[in-house]
Parts: sequence; structure tokens; C-alpha cells
Amino acid sequence: MATKVVSDYGKVLSLVEPGVYGLPESLLPHTRESIRFAIFTLLRELGPDHPEVKEGLRQGFVYLAQFVADDDAELVSRGQASVAGTGADDASAEPAMRIINRIKLDMERAVEEMRDYL
Repeated sequence: MATKVVSDYGKVLSLVEPGVYGLPESLLPHTRESIRFAIFTLLRELGPDHPEVKEGLRQGFVYLAQFVADDDAELVSRGQASVAGTGADDASAEPAMRIINRIKLDMERAVEEMRDYL
């Protein structure tokens, strides 16, 4: 089951643009917790003969922080459009930056969590 969950998640990751902050959680094929559990399960079960697979799992775990509540994702999108000058919703810029900062912090925490699986 863990392999299926991670495979489904990998398909979603292959469709999203790298470097985009605040992806809608509704894009995830399973709950965030199911994906986390599946990644941890596979990392524990894989032996030392699969360093590339383990690295991909660790990166996928860290990238999971990019997925936020759909309302937050919409706010980030509007805020980024405002900053880029392509949107007129200036009130969204500051809240969007707070969400992006939270995502960055969550990603840093995830990196720390993955240190045990090097």
C-alpha cells in the first residue's frame, strides 16, 4: 500500500511546476499524513542498495510542505500575482508572504526530519 501511495504522490509531483509555493492540498491523491507514513515506511524498509530511491523519497517528503489548504494556496496565488504586477489584489501580498514563510519553515523542519534517513 505504501508503494501505491508514494507512486500516486509522485505522479502529482511530476505535474507541478518546480519552485512554486503554496500548491493546493486538493491536488494530493491521499492525505498528507498517509503520504508521510508511506514515505517513512518505504525509507525504513529500503536497504542501503537503493540510495537514489531513498533520496527521491526524502525530496518528496520535503516537498510535501509545499501543499497547503486550498484557501491558503489561492491567497498565495493572488499575492504572488499582485507582487508580479499581474494582479490587482494588493491586500493579498502580505498574507501570502506569511504563508510562503511558513512553507519555507515547514520545509526546513522536514529536511531536519529526513536527516535520520541518510
